[in-house]
Order: sequence, then structure tokens, then C-alpha cells
Amino acid sequence: MVTLALSGALSLGRWWIFAGGVAWILCAVGLAISDLYSYRRRVSTRARCIAVERESGGIVRHTLERIPVGDERKLASLRTKGESVRVNKVLTISYDPRQPHEVFVAESHPRIARLRGEILVAGIGGVQILYVLIRWGLS
Repeated sequence: MVTLALSGALSLGRWWIFAGGVAWILCAVGLAISDLYSYRRRVSTRARCIAVERESGGIVRHTLERIPVGDERKLASLRTKGESVRVNKVLTISYDPRQPHEVFVAESHPRIARLRGEILVAGIGGVQILYVLIRWGLS
């Protein structure tokens, strides 16, 4: 009788781990879909570089003046690993109107901006599901 109850508790624990793995994977899918919608909402506009500042670690901050879309501010900040544009030069930038602080050079706007995080979240869920499947296979 006691072993039967212990077996039932272990089986219930495996179901909880499996459900947790599925939840992690669903979170990753939700984040990916959110990024894809953000990519579809993006706005491309021309901007003129008005200042370039070097930061530690080789990061360069470009202060850009853009043509406003709606009630947004005219200034934008672009951070890159190298100098993308010189002062007083014009480039095309792209951003999501709901998150105007995330500015990208239009040609290199990533379709899925947080891909590494989404892969990590899905990997955590995948490991949990794989663990449960292996344990069920062994028992």
C-alpha cells in the first residue's frame, strides 16, 4: 500500500514537471509571436545624426534627429558596436512605435530581436519535458 502511494506521488511530480516544461515552451512561443508583431509594426524613417559619443566597451551612441511619426519625440538614440554613421549624415532607421526607444538601422532590423532569450526559455522547457519522457521510459 505504501509503495503504491509513493508511486502515485512520483507520477504526479512528473506530470508537474511536464506541465512546467510545456509552460516554458508556451512562454517562448508567446515571446516570439510578440517579436514578430513588433517587427510588422515597425516604422522606417530617415534620420540625421547630430552627435556621436563613444562609451566603454567599444559601444558608440549616435544621437539622431528624425521626422516624427505621431506624437513621438524627434530625438532617438542608436547604440552600435562601431560607428554606423558620421555627424550630419542621413540614414534610414526603423523602430516599433510602441517601443520607440528600440531603434535599429533599417537594413539590419532583426525579425526576432530577443532570439537568444527565446531559445533559452524554450531550452529550459525542452529539458524538463525530455527529463520526464526519459523517466517515464525507464519506469
